[in-house]
Amino acid sequence: MLPTTFTNGPFVVGNQVLNLGIGVGSRGNYDADNIGGSPSVSPAINLSYERGLFAIGPGVLGAGVLAGYQGATYNLNSGGKWKYSDVLLALRGAFHYPVLPEFDAYAGLGVGLLYTKASYEGSTASPEAGSSAKLTPGIFVGGRYFLLENLGVFTELGYDQTYLKVGLTGKF
Repeated sequence: MLPTTFTNGPFVVGNQVLNLGIGVGSRGNYDADNIGGSPSVSPAINLSYERGLFAIGPGVLGAGVLAGYQGATYNLNSGGKWKYSDVLLALRGAFHYPVLPEFDAYAGLGVGLLYTKASYEGSTASPEAGSSAKLTPGIFVGGRYFLLENLGVFTELGYDQTYLKVGLTGKF
């Protein structure tokens, strides 16, 4: 039976967690429909931090930040090349539910600023390149499994910069 307040599980009030991961399944299409050519989209690199704020029933509400980077390149048949880079900075909040002493399940929402830069390299006249920044929402579910008391692995499914993230997690 689960306790009425989660005070001795894998994520408790006052815990701080750092995730370092890679993400796949970019939600950006980088104008692929208009560009054509041969695409190459890199996995996203992401770093997130979260702190347990207060208990809610059997779980804990946490808040934190996420930073991510992803790039894409399109080699065009004409010999030109488009390069894209995305940087995401987001605030996130999540509800953590105690499943097992070493497994932290959570779901949450986020909002962030997505900065995208496009550049063109080629021998033909340069099409319009530039950059943009837009507010972007996020929703996610995930889990952390602690192999040791303060070191584990995590995975997240969601909608922000990528659809799937996996990596290492540390608790302090």
